[in-house]
Amino acid sequence: MIRNLLICLTFLCFQNKFSETDFLIYHQEFNKVEELIVNEDFIKAEKQLNELLNNYKPAFAKDYIIASQISLINNNKSKALDWIQEAFKHGVKIKCLKEIPIFNEKLNDFNWQKLETLFPDLYMEYQSKISIGASKAFHRNFQKEQDNKRSKKYKRIVYSNFYKIKEGLDKNAYPGENIIGIDNSDDASKINDCDLDNAKVTVTLLHYDYPISDLTEEKLVAAIKSGAMHPREFAIIYAFQKGKVSILYRVSGKTWTKLNDYQFNFSFGKQSTDFKKVNTDRAKFGICSIQTDKMKSEIEKKYGIRLKFGYK
Repeated sequence: MIRNLLICLTFLCFQNKFSETDFLIYHQEFNKVEELIVNEDFIKAEKQLNELLNNYKPAFAKDYIIASQISLINNNKSKALDWIQEAFKHGVKIKCLKEIPIFNEKLNDFNWQKLETLFPDLYMEYQSKISIGASKAFHRNFQKEQDNKRSKKYKRIVYSNFYKIKEGLDKNAYPGENIIGIDNSDDASKINDCDLDNAKVTVTLLHYDYPISDLTEEKLVAAIKSGAMHPREFAIIYAFQKGKVSILYRVSGKTWTKLNDYQFNFSFGKQSTDFKKVNTDRAKFGICSIQTDKMKSEIEKKYGIRLKFGYK
């Protein structure tokens, strides 16, 4: 009980610094950058992305990695190195860079040595900005949930994890990257370091039956606007609830009114052929068009970069 209270108090402290900035606008502007990238207008994309990151200073680690890659495409190595260092301050590990071809192609031994030297202090700065205790607690919850998928305790564990998330959200402090950082396999072996997301929280909301109904769309949108929740995180949770993907729906006795009708065309949901509605709904939540999403794979392959991370 005391530990849970301390975690909630930590949430309240961390959420205040994001209260005055509307990150829904940030994501909508980021979508324009993604459109420039898939259309190979990298000079303009770099300029707009630099301005966006400097103005908003988002907690989303992946965005700094994307910025560094675009700078490398433009042969602006010094700026790319600056963004890599910023990524370290948001929890990115060096091994994740080495999984992306452009970094291996464009960075020389001296660059890697310098990054190795800088990394410990920058990573320590990252750890000082998040709640380590809360982060470790949510990693433990994730691991316990994964380890008990086929046990009789599974529902109880998912519900317990869910209510810890709800407790934070009810206090306007959703446990996002801004509070508990990105996923860390040192704290949960069944998690992916290099997806650069918040699966330790998101997965529980995928498994829980009717999460949006219990949490309310209004509060989740507020979490997006505060910079705590990524819009794509909301969309995949929405798709899971609408499609009743989790096994817990089979034993759920709940009855809920229907969700608002959105079409995101995310995995595990019925795919709409009304692409105008899909793009309108995506834009409302700060998600790029379906056409831009589809073009990302081609651009990734062509330039040896990575644009798609854990938030599918």
